[in-house]
Amino acid sequence: MNLMKWQRIIGWVLSTLIGATFIFSAISKWPSIEQFGWTIVETTFLNWTLAEWLARILIGLELFIGVLYLAQINIRKLAFPIGQILLLLFTVYLILLIIDHGNDGNCGCFGEVVSMTPLESIVKNLLLSALMVLQFRWSTFWTFPYSKWAISGLLLLLLALPVVLFPPESIYVYEKDKTIRQGIPLSHLYNTAGNKPPQVELRKGKHILLFLSLTCRYCRKAARRLDIMHAKNPQIPFYAVLNGDSTDLKSFFEETNMNHIPYTLFKGPKQFIEMNGSPSFPGIRWFEDTVVVRESNYLNLYEKDILNWLGKK
Repeated sequence: MNLMKWQRIIGWVLSTLIGATFIFSAISKWPSIEQFGWTIVETTFLNWTLAEWLARILIGLELFIGVLYLAQINIRKLAFPIGQILLLLFTVYLILLIIDHGNDGNCGCFGEVVSMTPLESIVKNLLLSALMVLQFRWSTFWTFPYSKWAISGLLLLLLALPVVLFPPESIYVYEKDKTIRQGIPLSHLYNTAGNKPPQVELRKGKHILLFLSLTCRYCRKAARRLDIMHAKNPQIPFYAVLNGDSTDLKSFFEETNMNHIPYTLFKGPKQFIEMNGSPSFPGIRWFEDTVVVRESNYLNLYEKDILNWLGKK
C-alpha cells in the first residue's frame, strides 16, 4: 500500500473522529442548554437574551462542523476555519471560567454526560485542534451539483435545530410584574419556633425576598439565575428564604451554585406560604418594610428595574 493511500485512510479516520467529537459535544449540551447560556452571562459582558441565543448558535455550529467532517465535505474552506475559531472561543471562555470560579466542578463542555474540569477541557480543545491541523494535511473531499446551496441549507437547518428543540425564553411573552400593596407577616422569620432568625433586619427598608423550595425544579433555576445577577450587582438586596429539609441543602447548592445571596433555612410550610403570599413557587417579592409592592417572575426580572426602584425614595 503506497504512502498516498495510507494518508487518505488516516485522513478519513481523523475526519470521522473529529466529526463525531463535535456532534457529541453539541448533543451532550442539550439537557443543560439553559445553564450553558447562564454561564455565558456569568463570564462575559453579554445580557441574558444574547447569551441564550449565542448558546444555541454555538451548539448549531458544532453540529454543522461535525456533519461536514463526517461527510468530508468542504473541510478546508469551511469546517476547518470555523472549527478552529469555535475551539478558540471555547478556550477563552474556559480561561475566564477558571479566573472567576477556579478549576473545580464540571465545565459543561460535554454537558452532564462527561464531567470535565475547565483545565481538562482546554487540553481537550488543544488536542482536537492539533488533530484538525493534522487532518487538514491529508484531507480528502468531494463535491456534487449544487453543493453550495446544499451546505447553506444544512447550515440554516442545524442552526435552527437547537432553537426549535429548546426555544429561548426570550421569545415568550411573560405577564408583567404585578404592582400591589400587601402586608406580609415577615415576623414569622423572627418568631417561629425551631428557626434561627435572619442576621439582617428584613422588616425595614427595601429588600427583594426569594421564597424558594429546596426540592422545586424552577426554584433551583431561579436561584442560579438570580445569584448570577447578584454577583454582577452586589448592591441589590436579595435575600433567600429556603423551605425544606436540611438534607436537601447540599444538592440545592451544588446545582444552583448560590454563594452570593444570603439565606435562611425556614421550617414551617404554613408560615412559609403566608410570607410568600401564595402556594406557588418560586416567589420573588419586592418589600418596602413589611409591605409587598411588587412580585416578579425570575424570567422577567431585570437589574435595571431593580436599581431604578432602589433609587426611588
